[in-house]
Amino acid sequence: MASGSTKKLAVANTKTLNQLHLITLIINVISIFVIFVFKRPSSYKPWLILSIPSFIIEYNLEKSGRPKYVTEGSGVQKLIRSGDDIHQSGGLFEYFFDVVYLTWGFNILMIVIGSNKIWWLYLIIPGFVIYKLYGIVSPFLLNRKGNAQAVGEDQQQQQQQQSSGTSKRQQKLQARREKGTAVKYR
Repeated sequence: MASGSTKKLAVANTKTLNQLHLITLIINVISIFVIFVFKRPSSYKPWLILSIPSFIIEYNLEKSGRPKYVTEGSGVQKLIRSGDDIHQSGGLFEYFFDVVYLTWGFNILMIVIGSNKIWWLYLIIPGFVIYKLYGIVSPFLLNRKGNAQAVGEDQQQQQQQQSSGTSKRQQKLQARREKGTAVKYR
């Protein structure tokens, strides 16, 4: 027997996936209608090629998020698997939804403007990926020299402590005395 949270997750996933597929169907049917009836834009190939990533992502969302049920002998459906939580924030599913939403927006802009030049905006996605990867990789590439210098300075401070035989706190207090600032003791 499934717990309440898995049942809620299954219902929420089913509702979200059904809405996602319905909106995608409506937008793409309108796009096909405008392309083939009004001949705006003149070619359907960019729409077809650049909608494929959205279709693949929706398929992946369907496979991982759709709950699985089994019908028992009495006709009652039993929840076997609730599916992955596609509503989680900060994960891969969030990026999946972003790509689908961008594709919807580009389809609508293509319908309104009537030009395939809208699909150049799809370069936002690889640009965002490069930005995210730069944020992950840059600390490792840019701070190698800085880390080596910091390690060298730490080693020098440790050597000074060992040679003087005083702790860091004692060294700070002594430096304050030399500056002439008053040191308060508790």
